Formats: sequence, C-alpha cells, structure tokens
Amino acid sequence: MKLALLAALGVVAMHAVHLVIGNRIASRALLDAQAELGHRVARLVAEQADDPLLVNDVMTLYGLVHSAAASSGDVSYCFIVRGDHVVASSFDGHTPEGLLRLRGAGDVSPVLVKLDGAEVLDLSEPILGGSLGQVRLGLGMKSLGVLRRELAIHLGELALGVIVAGFAAAFLAGRAIARPVNEMLEAADRFDPAVLVEGPIVEARGSDEVAVLGHRFNKMMRRLEAAHAEQERARQKAVETERLAALGSLVAGVAHEVNNPLAGLKNCVRRLERGDLAEPKRREYLALMDEGLSRIEEVVRRLLDYGRPHATRLEPRSAPELAEDAVRLVRPLLERRRIGASVAVDGVGDATVLADRRQAGQALVNLLLNAAYVTPEGGEVRVRIRHRDGQVGLAVEDDGPGIPLEIRDRILDPFFSTKPEGEGTGLGLSVTRTIADAHGGELGFEFPERGGTVVTLWLRAVAAARAS
Repeated sequence: MKLALLAALGVVAMHAVHLVIGNRIASRALLDAQAELGHRVARLVAEQADDPLLVNDVMTLYGLVHSAAASSGDVSYCFIVRGDHVVASSFDGHTPEGLLRLRGAGDVSPVLVKLDGAEVLDLSEPILGGSLGQVRLGLGMKSLGVLRRELAIHLGELALGVIVAGFAAAFLAGRAIARPVNEMLEAADRFDPAVLVEGPIVEARGSDEVAVLGHRFNKMMRRLEAAHAEQERARQKAVETERLAALGSLVAGVAHEVNNPLAGLKNCVRRLERGDLAEPKRREYLALMDEGLSRIEEVVRRLLDYGRPHATRLEPRSAPELAEDAVRLVRPLLERRRIGASVAVDGVGDATVLADRRQAGQALVNLLLNAAYVTPEGGEVRVRIRHRDGQVGLAVEDDGPGIPLEIRDRILDPFFSTKPEGEGTGLGLSVTRTIADAHGGELGFEFPERGGTVVTLWLRAVAAARAS
C-alpha cells in the first residue's frame, strides 16, 4: 500500500506539472489564434477604409467599424484613428481616452486592457502602411476564458483517470512484490532450524527479481539448518568431551568406593575357604559378600549411566532428586578430600523441573567438581534448591576463595581454566551453560562478601512450562 500510494503521489505530482504546462501552452495557442482572427478582421477593415479615407467618406467609415463590431460576439469595439483624431468609432459617444493613449505611433503589438471590468485584447492594423491611420479592434476574452475552463476540465478528467490507473497499477505491482516478501517474513518468523521441512521454505514466484530472491531465501534457510545441525554436533561433542573428563576426575573417588567392598569380599572368601564354618556363619558371610557386590554394582552402574551418551529428552524431574543423584556420584571424591556435602530446599513450593536427567546431572556434576576443587579440606559444598518466577534453581555453593574480579568475564569462555595444565579441559562451565540453554534455562553467578562462589543452574518449573 505504501508503494502504491507513493507511486500515485508521483503520478499526481507529474500530471499536475503537465496540467499546468499544457494549460499554459493551450492558452497561449488560443490567445494567438484569437489575435490572428482579430488581425484578419482589422485587416479587412483597413483594406476597405483606404478609399473612404482618401475622399473623406465618413458615413462609409462608420458603416465599416459598426459592421466589424457586429461581425462577431467577441469583437468589443472598432475605431479608425488618423494621427490623434478618431475618424470613425463603434462606441456610442466618445471613444475612451485611455484607449487612445494606449499606443504610440507605429505600435502594432497586441495589448491586454481592462474595459468596463472585462479583459479586452486591443489590436492595431495600419492603413496603407500607416500613412492614412490605423484600425483599432478590441476582442473580448470571455470566450477564451470559457475555452480555458473547458480545457482545464478535460485535462483534469484526464489527470484523474491517469491517477486512478496509476494507483491501480502501482497497487497491483506493489502487491505482486509485497506478497512474496511478506511470505518470506512469515516463514522467517516461524522458522525453526531444529525442525526440518520437506521441500522449499517459500514458493519462489513473482517477477524475475522477486523469484530470484525467493530462491536465495530458500538456500539461506537451508544453510541455516545445516549450520544449526553442525552447531548441535559441536555442542554434543563438547558435552561428551567434558563428560569423559569428569569421569576421569571421579575415578579416583570411585576406586575407594570399590576397594572397600572388594577388601570385605576377599576376607569372606578366605574364611569360607577354611571349610570349618558353621552353617549360620557361612550364610552370614555369603550375605556380606552379596551386599559388597551390590555396592560395587551400584557404583559401576552410576558411572556407566553418567558416561553413556544419549539424545536429549526433557521430562518432569524432581530438583532435589537431581541434586541428590549428583552429590551421590561425587561424594566418594569429596570424602577422599574430607569435604562435606549437603542438599537443602529453600522455602516451599513445587520443585519439579522440566529436564533431561543425565544432562542436568552432568551440569550439576561439573559445578560440584569445580566447587570441590576450590574448597579446602574440612570445608563443605552445598546444593540449595531455590525458586523464582517460573523457574527452579539448583545453586552450588563452595567454601573457596571466590573468583577474582579480573577473570569473571572469562569464566564461561571455552577452554578457559584456572587449573594447572592437564587437570582440566576448560569446558566445564561452558558446557554447563550450553546444557542450561538447551533446557530453556540459564546459568547465574553470585559472589558473596564472605567469600566463595554460588553458581545456580536455573531450569523451567513444570507448572510454568504447562501454563505457557
């Protein structure tokens, strides 16, 4: 519509200029034609007045000027001047002095004058080259004004027709361009690179340029899909890399969890090998062996479950249970360093989140490992469940020295690490933020004055997700 309006305004402006110029040219042509007609009448009078002037036949001269004045409704007056003397005039009474003084000797150019409130074109024609005087003829401009108005009306009607036609053409042309562009805008708004669409995103149609734009738009969207898929592969690879690195950190603590049951198993086997145990005692040792094997099986299961890659699957999960599972996995490492661990829920309310259990667990393990690294022996790592509008947070607090101010802007950069070379990948926080983004959540940092760091993994609450 804006294009059509702009085009219509352009047509209006252009045609208005054409109308003014055309009206002026036509008016000049009509004026010239009117003047030529008057000169012809005056010339006829001059040709017929030379003989009467020579013989001073005043009656004939009066008849000529009255006949000329009555020959056409456009002729206002006619008179013959010889020197400063009016020989014959069509005026009743005296010829106006203003007309007599209007021209000098030899002046024959047309002059527009006012006579009784009306415009009159005064013309002069010499008699015998001016030797016998001049014939003065006045042509009224009323009919010329009527012709001008008629011409303006016709030109205006033509202009109106051109304006309407221009507006319609501009509207159709604008619509032909705007519709494909609007389709592209709508397709861009609803485009989700994670959802593959069969066939073209938009139909390439319209003029050659618009059709080419449609083809380029489809190619651009396909490139965005490919870039998104590549980004997802890179993200998944980073997640898997950090998971393996975290597994390496957990192995030392897990070895302690496995070694204790293994030592008990070996003792039970030695006692059973003697063969002198009573039946009740033998059953007791067998029960202890079964308990030890179950503990080893649970530890190995947790490790395998943590390290096994899988597709993201968001489901309702209890935030406290996610925290307990992560703490349980890291606890052997914490106990080895004599670091306590606890899980607490702040306030009341539903703490169910929409999360992938393994990925959310990996994010929490990453945060717990970072907290354990900076917490001194005898300190504590705490996981607190927090609430805010539409989200539930799993906040990991440590008793470390805190993050220096000068590196806080870099802690989320990939491969940035404060650990000695070989002890970290620098991907922990970066991957954790990636997991938070994939869950529609975020990663928040707080730096209490007492020291330490609070890193909160905010996830969408199930109640808020259902409401939206």
